[in-house]
Amino acid sequence: MKPVVHYINDVTFHSFEYKGEQVEVARCHAVDHPRLGFGAVQTSRIVKKEEDGTFETLNTIYKPLKGN
Repeated sequence: MKPVVHYINDVTFHSFEYKGEQVEVARCHAVDHPRLGFGAVQTSRIVKKEEDGTFETLNTIYKPLKGN
């Protein structure tokens, strides 16, 4: 099971080509990342995005912090 990390403020998504494949990553401000704690995070490849702001990467699920 992947860890869940909450983030605050806006998230920005960036796409680029890597080895002939389009890849999307994100930058966000995590509040409880298991390794990085509180601060700016650049994610690994995004594999799924949801309408509520939740997105899943190869390693982690990111959720917007409620009441933010």
